[in-house]
Amino acid sequence: MQDCVIVGSVATFDGVRPDKAQALKVLEEASEVYNAWQAWDECRDVEAKGECAQALMEECADVMQATANLVKAMGCSDMRLDMMDCEDRNRKRGRIAGNKPYPHAVGREGCKRYVFVPVPSPRGLVGRLKAKVGA
Repeated sequence: MQDCVIVGSVATFDGVRPDKAQALKVLEEASEVYNAWQAWDECRDVEAKGECAQALMEECADVMQATANLVKAMGCSDMRLDMMDCEDRNRKRGRIAGNKPYPHAVGREGCKRYVFVPVPSPRGLVGRLKAKVGA
């Protein structure tokens, strides 16, 4: 059986918006993960190493929180298919070997696919409309 990490559902913040600040929050939290990892890596005392490991896990959770907030702000509430696709890509690249993570995992059926439908840019649209109307 393949190793896996169970995360579970992540409650998102109220009023999240798909803006630059939200996207940068993921990067900020990832930077804090690296800093916490550095502290953990440098710890030599067993008791301190455990405290540093806990701080690192908290920072990892913060990255997941910030990511979930951005995902929700984009209008997506179910990333299971995206995560399955990510796993498939990594299996094809040889990064994951072995069987699926857990035998009773929910399959692709019942999962919603978030589809981004781009809205045409209004630039140039007004000119084309005026040309059609004859203005």
